[in-house]
Amino acid sequence: MLKSRVARLAVLLCLSAMGAAVGALGSLIQHNPGTADRYPFLAQSVPLPHHVPKSPGGLSFRFAMAHDVLMQRFPQHGPRHYEERNRRSADLLAQLGDDDPDAWPVMDDLAAGLERLHHSDDAVAVMRRKLTAQQEQNITDRELYTTYANLGTFLIHAHAQAAFTGNAEAMERFREGIEFVRRSVEVNPEAHFGRERWQVAIAEFLLNAAQNPELMKTFDCLGNRLDLSLSQIMDREANWVELGYGRPSTPAFGQTRGEAEVVVPRFFHPAVHPDDPANWEDLKSVRQFITPIGAETGWEEVPVPSFRKPVPFDEPMLGIIGMWRQGGGANPHFALAIGETMLRVGQRYLAWNAFERAARMAERYSPDPALQQFLIDHCHQRQQEIEESVNQDRAGKSREAETSDTSDQHLQLTASFNAELSFGQQWQAEYQAYEALQIEAEHKISDPDFFADFDARHDPIASPIGNEERYVYVRRRRIADYATKATRSATILGAGCGAIVPLLWSLLFSAGRRIIRG
Repeated sequence: MLKSRVARLAVLLCLSAMGAAVGALGSLIQHNPGTADRYPFLAQSVPLPHHVPKSPGGLSFRFAMAHDVLMQRFPQHGPRHYEERNRRSADLLAQLGDDDPDAWPVMDDLAAGLERLHHSDDAVAVMRRKLTAQQEQNITDRELYTTYANLGTFLIHAHAQAAFTGNAEAMERFREGIEFVRRSVEVNPEAHFGRERWQVAIAEFLLNAAQNPELMKTFDCLGNRLDLSLSQIMDREANWVELGYGRPSTPAFGQTRGEAEVVVPRFFHPAVHPDDPANWEDLKSVRQFITPIGAETGWEEVPVPSFRKPVPFDEPMLGIIGMWRQGGGANPHFALAIGETMLRVGQRYLAWNAFERAARMAERYSPDPALQQFLIDHCHQRQQEIEESVNQDRAGKSREAETSDTSDQHLQLTASFNAELSFGQQWQAEYQAYEALQIEAEHKISDPDFFADFDARHDPIASPIGNEERYVYVRRRRIADYATKATRSATILGAGCGAIVPLLWSLLFSAGRRIIRG
């Protein structure tokens, strides 16, 4: 009897061990390789690296900013505002005189207003008066920042069109404008989130393009090559080492062994605030993981001394957005650069819209009709590539189905673009009409409640931030912990199943014997 029981126990233990081994082996096979895409339920998300600004307290980029300039979704003063501001500024200047330091900010306002009303030559004259007055009082360095920046900007705007036709005098004044803006960068590098740096670089490129128009068939104003195919740009696996394009962050940021988590562990803390100046010193290193763009192959042959190497994409984007909103406004060169940059960071819909906006401003790309047509053709080709790429991602469809879907998608994207741009332009028109009525009613434009009624009747114009600003990932450690727990559970389950088999067999055997006996 004892031997029988020992034998049964041995069988039970053996089967239990076999079940445990089978369960453990099955779990190990299931979780090897433990790639992140197999564990979406373990996913976490953090902000993208460009949420940390270049300098403490600086502005950080969001993709919605690019969308909003493309669609004119931002407040923009109308002519009546600048006419009123110029009138008030001129009256105040008449009282103060150019030599009074209190007059100098007023001269900036007057010149900027003249520029917005397309009186660039008059704006330049005001700024030259200001510079003379400051030099006579031995003003130097940082205190000359606004004078240098504004005078340079107005010289560039005043002479850009003529410079593109090859006018020698206009090109000389254009160069003078570049030099003044360059000086403003030297005395105050981070003003306006580095906008003037990009103003200089873009102006240098355009000056060279005026002398060698073929450059505009090769590069955008940031040195992104126009002949780089979408497949080369978006294929993350193929361009991993050479370009690293396809996402807003570099490949190293998302590698499963977690370089970024080692370099900047605090960035991955759930409660981190990347924009907080108090956190900047601890988080600044994460900017090395922002995808760099521009200055691609061949750019070394283009004389643009202000911009020689690729830079984190958010830096030129903030500069262009600032110039679009606060400077000369919509511009085909800016729109093209936004499109090419957004492609390189994987934002295809934003890129599509940027190419559409650029194509619609082609007459301002160059005085040469052939270059205007080149821009239109290039933008349409990019849009077609984007549409095909999106469809290929959606499903493995036949080539015929892709062609049909691309046609439908193009119509949908165009309709959406038209609606968005119309909305932004209509909002701005209402904003300017309201401000004109307020001025006619003798409300002061400096009154902080000047737009109170308008704001009460309109929703905010800025686009909301979306999921495109988050990086979703699965920590390697979480995968390992989950696999360990799953293997442990499978082992226990297997052991239990192995042990229960002889018990069930014994019960069934006993029940069968009872039935046979009667």
